[in-house]
Amino acid sequence: MNINLVHPYLTYLLYFVILTGLAAWIGDFIKNKSGTILIALSISNILSLIGFSIINALFLVFVFSAGFFLNFDFLVNVIWIFVYIYCALEILKIFDEAFGDNKKYKLISKIIIIGPFAVSFIIFYFLYNGDNIYKISPHCENTNDPKIKVCKYSNGTYTGEMKAFRRHGQGEYIWDTGKTFKGEWIEGKAVK
Repeated sequence: MNINLVHPYLTYLLYFVILTGLAAWIGDFIKNKSGTILIALSISNILSLIGFSIINALFLVFVFSAGFFLNFDFLVNVIWIFVYIYCALEILKIFDEAFGDNKKYKLISKIIIIGPFAVSFIIFYFLYNGDNIYKISPHCENTNDPKIKVCKYSNGTYTGEMKAFRRHGQGEYIWDTGKTFKGEWIEGKAVK
């Protein structure tokens, strides 16, 4: 999922998640942690984890609804899944250090890890499953034909088949200058 092709708010969420994750990771190198630092690290890890939960839930709905290409964007999203797992393990470690074997707090840590992902996935699934995935993009709209999408870009309009928010299949691009290309597209590039 190329974040730049979907709603700009997702880009802001990604920046927030990266910053909170880096803050937690850098803070982990502090040798003598005071109570305030531990609380700040915990909050940073939890916020990062919630953000990664939302992004990964959307990524899964995106892959099942819009498809994917084995490219750099897909690799980056798979890396986000591993970062999510790392953050989840950090949360578990923090709760273990702070509360030991207290089962009540271990349950809270598991809810913090699984809850945001499950809730986000359910919401995104019902809002954006199937052709509704194109509602995420401010550029694209569905048509009466489920295969055909209309996408407006800064330099023209594309009408045709899409996969993973890229022009893929048969379609026509009409540039604002009047130039047109009608034919086959593969991963966003015209086949001439």
